[in-house]
Amino acid sequence: MKQYSKAILYFTKANIIDPENIHNLNKRAIAYYIIQEYDKVLLDLDKIIQLDPLNSSAYYLKSLTYYTKNDINNAKISFKKYAALLNSDNFLAKIQLYYLGYLLNENISKDLSNVLTNINQILNIDSNNELLLLIRCKIHIELNKYYEAIVDLDMLFEGEYKKYYYKAFSYIHLLRKHSDFWSYLCKVREIDKCDFTKLGIINEFSKYMYKEKEVYFISNLTNLDSKLCQFQESDISSLSGLVLCSKNEKLCLDLPTLCNDPAHFFIYKINVKKILSKDCFIKFIYYFRYDNQSEHILKHEDVSKLEGLGWIEYQSLTYKLNGVQISIEINSIEMQIDYVRYGGSSTRKITPMGYLLPNYHQFLSNVPETFKDKYFSRKEMENLLDLNDILSKL
Repeated sequence: MKQYSKAILYFTKANIIDPENIHNLNKRAIAYYIIQEYDKVLLDLDKIIQLDPLNSSAYYLKSLTYYTKNDINNAKISFKKYAALLNSDNFLAKIQLYYLGYLLNENISKDLSNVLTNINQILNIDSNNELLLLIRCKIHIELNKYYEAIVDLDMLFEGEYKKYYYKAFSYIHLLRKHSDFWSYLCKVREIDKCDFTKLGIINEFSKYMYKEKEVYFISNLTNLDSKLCQFQESDISSLSGLVLCSKNEKLCLDLPTLCNDPAHFFIYKINVKKILSKDCFIKFIYYFRYDNQSEHILKHEDVSKLEGLGWIEYQSLTYKLNGVQISIEINSIEMQIDYVRYGGSSTRKITPMGYLLPNYHQFLSNVPETFKDKYFSRKEMENLLDLNDILSKL
């Protein structure tokens, strides 16, 4: 989260120079939201609304913030104002409206049916409309229309989008709690006929993710070794809901032999929170068939580049053999690990709820030359552009 804290400092400095610039306030509010400083988000949004009472995006983020704080009454008040100000020609805004409407009415089937009707009026919804598919899939599940939900779920992973599973994983965790749906899906796909006992996989969501998406949750290991329960903790940003954390101890994880699609990469979702010593390291050991093995080690210089980035997907090693046993050693690092998966990817940042933020892909857009001279020194701008490079990959 260091990068977002830096961004807040820059936007604060810009706000001091130009306190009526709502763009600075809006970007700072988004940064505050990401680091979960929700009261500060609301303060910035109130300032924006004072300066521009018709600013619909401020009401949207205000509603989302109240919802995140579980203040549903205020969330609905802001939502109504946002809906009244919404430009009907803005496609992304309409998607956000539908989803926020779903969040605020997810237990009211009549309202959900109305949202579903509005979504279905949009023509040619395909795998490129992942947000709409997610919303529609969740509503289908809530209305017990499981067959339709499966169709939407499959579309989220099909076509060109299949290359970017990490994006879909930012959404799919929102469906995790619907155990009846996953039981239905595993039965339809005959996943429930597979024996996952040796892998420690016991719930249907984990079975689906491993069998069809080649994702193995590290928390499954607690079902194989109860001693690892002391390292387990919940995390809302994780795909499985539970992660293992090395905390201030050395942690060794021996994964079972995993069956996989040959000739891909090992990709780990990790969160390097704090380096405890310069002697730190992360070691990945791969045991292949016929007594072959390989190691991949991240030492202090490598790990320091990952510290404070939050959740990322880290690509480790390419392989060409089916059936690999992995061991992971973590030393002198406070680090969380969510899953290991297979696929073609590079190291990427993962931000939960980011797809709901207004103009998120423009969070740190290129700054005009006049803006640079007015607000920041050359050195500060170099830092800001480095930060932009990082956030542009979100």
